Amino acid sequence: MARQLNILVVDDDAENAASLAELFEADDHRVTIAYDGQQAVDAFELASFDLGFFDVMMPVKNGVESFLEIKRAHPDAKVYFMTGYSESELLDRARGGGAMGVFGKPADPAALLGVVERQAA
Repeated sequence: MARQLNILVVDDDAENAASLAELFEADDHRVTIAYDGQQAVDAFELASFDLGFFDVMMPVKNGVESFLEIKRAHPDAKVYFMTGYSESELLDRARGGGAMGVFGKPADPAALLGVVERQAA
């Protein structure tokens, strides 16, 4: 049986964040939601996460900036990005900083669960 993961969902769109949380919780994973990049950084200081799914464009601190800050403190952090925009410069920085991949928005639930299931195996 696959292990239960701790997943951080970061999205300023509360409805999208809740939908992703429900998707992962239905697959028996623990989910924490953050609504901006600073909340994501703060969450990583309080808990350990097996995977993160970060929106790119958010208020306070964008997803890439928060990821790069998290990665400095937690080099093993595994984060995927989700975006409805083609922010190539930001996404290039994320990939260069060790991002696991990028999903378009709206993200395909089956593809997201595939990533989670491979990590949980």
